[in-house]
Amino acid sequence: MPLNRKHIPNILTIVRILLVPVIVVFILVDFGSTIYSFTILKQDYTFNLNYLLAGVLFVVACITDALDGYLARRNKWVSDFGKLWDPIADKILINSVLICFAFQHSTLIWVPIIMIARDVMVDALRMYGASQKKVMAANIFGKLKTIFQMIAIIIIFFLFNSTNTDKHINYYLLQNIVMYLALMFSIASGFIYFVNFYKKAGSTTHK
Repeated sequence: MPLNRKHIPNILTIVRILLVPVIVVFILVDFGSTIYSFTILKQDYTFNLNYLLAGVLFVVACITDALDGYLARRNKWVSDFGKLWDPIADKILINSVLICFAFQHSTLIWVPIIMIARDVMVDALRMYGASQKKVMAANIFGKLKTIFQMIAIIIIFFLFNSTNTDKHINYYLLQNIVMYLALMFSIASGFIYFVNFYKKAGSTTHK
């Protein structure tokens, strides 16, 4: 049976989800192979093989995210499956990696906690809004959040993937500065979602 081309975006979304457990395993399993090491501001960093493999797969997953959206919009292959699972796949991918980074001290634990809490609250708000027939459209800060999260994760994978537990301020600032920008966009987009929701709720009440 020939492949229906309009299903390609959905297949890419599924591939992205299936890559997540493989990426997680590569992050958590140390092969004991160091590719190279370097020192910045008296902080040692090591470039490990397992993070290299996980980073490559993460980049592939990011490409599937960009590609499925592009194909769906260009060819009008938008489907109910894609509308539901494409953003879910992004959250599963990014949040899984962030949790692993926090576990290995590659980022501060409160960063993914805030980001994941924001996602849960916004998704709950959107589901409630949908049940009330109120469409909560995505805002530019939400898109910037995802873009900066992906960039920050790639930076940690390929440049600052040390599992050193030293909590020196330079260690976290150097490898997480883009992550903090993503965190700002995450908070801003979440705030905008709540403001827009209550504006819609208020306008409905006064009709």
